Amino acid sequence: MISRDDLLQDFDDVQSESGCYFFQHVLPQFNYAYCLRSTEDQDLLVVSKGIEDRKFASSVTMQAPACLPPGAPTVFELQANDYGFTHAMAVPHTYHGHLKGRLEAKRGQLFLCIPIFRCEFAGDESADAFRDAILRTVAVFDWTRTVSPKISVYFDNPGTGGGTEACGAIVTFATLISEVKNLSGIVNGFIEITNYTGDVVEVLSTSEGAFTLIRNRKDEEAMDVDSLRSMLEHFVSR
Repeated sequence: MISRDDLLQDFDDVQSESGCYFFQHVLPQFNYAYCLRSTEDQDLLVVSKGIEDRKFASSVTMQAPACLPPGAPTVFELQANDYGFTHAMAVPHTYHGHLKGRLEAKRGQLFLCIPIFRCEFAGDESADAFRDAILRTVAVFDWTRTVSPKISVYFDNPGTGGGTEACGAIVTFATLISEVKNLSGIVNGFIEITNYTGDVVEVLSTSEGAFTLIRNRKDEEAMDVDSLRSMLEHFVSR
């Protein structure tokens, strides 16, 4: 359990409201706003960049399950809110570095709760995969961000020399569409796309500007690039 006095070791001003502690990390260009709900069983931390919305942050902690597992993420639903987030994901202290330093000994039950759009995380990410995602693809502390679906691609493009290993790589939607366009006319290339639920589609190109979408490893549909883009946007965010 983390107390107000504990927090005052590292933060100049800690305020109590609605059962939570509120404090800030002030940087030259922006601030991080923190909300901490501390109980005997677990400490729940919500962090936002450039926005202080105490009501919403507090509500995220109130909607978290009472007993979070200590070794893995937990995804839970959120009530309708002004930001459009559908869920939140709570990750244990081994997944993040918040409140390290003088509070290290008190971090054992500290869970970081991030509001998300459901398609942004599968919910079974390892600590390394989570840290990589928040550094490269999902700006989790920006509550005004656009949706950043979790997309894994496995591809080979002999025309550009690009490709990935069979385990795939996490990319943004913009990168996916760029690779689709690069595939145009490369008849011996392919792109395999996995969304956050683990569903897979494959894209081939039969000729310049013509593509084939394969669902369920067998159902084929011819598409132009605009139709393909629209379908893929739905596939990764549904």
